Amino acid sequence: MTEEAPKRCFRTIGMEASKFDDRREPYWQGIRKLLSEGYPPEDLIHHFPLFAGHVCLGRYLALYEAYKLTVGIAGHIAETGIWKGSSLLWLAKLTQLFEPESLTQTHGFDWFKGAQPESGEAHLVSAGAYAESRERVQATIDAQGLSRQVLLHELDLSKDLGQFFLDYPHLQFKMVFLDCGLYKVVRHCIEHFWPRLTPGGVLVLDNFNHETAPGETQAVRELLPEYTLRTFPFAQQPTAYIVKPAR
Repeated sequence: MTEEAPKRCFRTIGMEASKFDDRREPYWQGIRKLLSEGYPPEDLIHHFPLFAGHVCLGRYLALYEAYKLTVGIAGHIAETGIWKGSSLLWLAKLTQLFEPESLTQTHGFDWFKGAQPESGEAHLVSAGAYAESRERVQATIDAQGLSRQVLLHELDLSKDLGQFFLDYPHLQFKMVFLDCGLYKVVRHCIEHFWPRLTPGGVLVLDNFNHETAPGETQAVRELLPEYTLRTFPFAQQPTAYIVKPAR
């Protein structure tokens, strides 16, 4: 069995993504050692902190901290670019815990084809990376009884949100997690979600100021230049968030 780390879906230039490269090989060696110990699959679920690394845990704690800022604020939760649905379902389960009687729902937006970078970003991410079938994500939602809480929307995030919001003009959000990274997609999402983000709500950016997704930084600079971008000091990603101020 090889002890090499899996190949990345994105390409780096030796900056942010490489800061902790010395941890990658030992981490994956540790993962393979854990998987060789014969734990049953149920243990991987019920005792997940035993197996998950601190970087993975930091990501979900960051989303938890962002979500906490929105408790008591009107609106739904959205994630754009959901991949396997782990962040989406994590946010949905937080609403189960902290808003058991609210009408808050969690909306997942994806086209389920993976990344399709345009020519200017083709060197950054592999075409088709981060693809997952809608059927499997939906099956995971259904298996946990979350089909009324988690709603999937299959569309092209680079151009289809205008029509989506014409079809559902009432939708308002208190938290939007942009997890897509490509310039055209991020820009289109900000253009349509920011006006529908309730003041006091949170826009979470997975790849701002990161070498693997310069288009995300560019879109934020163009559309939201006047807002303070904060970080989660304990997490590598998400890399930034904005609390929408009241007017």
